[in-house]
Amino acid sequence: VTNMLPPRELADLYRTSKLVVFPMATVGGGERALLESRACGATVEVAEDNPKLQYLLHLNPIPDHNKYAEQLLDGINAMLDQVGTRNVTHRPPMPDDETVVEQRVKELIRHTCREGEYCPYRVDHFAEY
Repeated sequence: VTNMLPPRELADLYRTSKLVVFPMATVGGGERALLESRACGATVEVAEDNPKLQYLLHLNPIPDHNKYAEQLLDGINAMLDQVGTRNVTHRPPMPDDETVVEQRVKELIRHTCREGEYCPYRVDHFAEY
């Protein structure tokens, strides 16, 4: 048990640990620590009375930042599909250094601006028929 560590030190701690144990059911939390320790190659044990962490213990492959970004992008695109047809957006060109996720978040902001609300982008609202 230790205080909060910077990410690199935490990863080193997981890599050098012989065993990471989750001894009892928790009321929320533990998911990230379990996945991080598994990703660093640590042996992990979870109490049988914690089905949520038991599930993550056997999840393969271990989700990484690319998987989370993919899921976020899928969710944003689904939202744009739902609301994107009622607005026509005139936007400035996207900078080359923006990620696809950053571009999709901005697109979502543009498509959720309502008439009369402040919006950092110009949005033309058309009546729905």
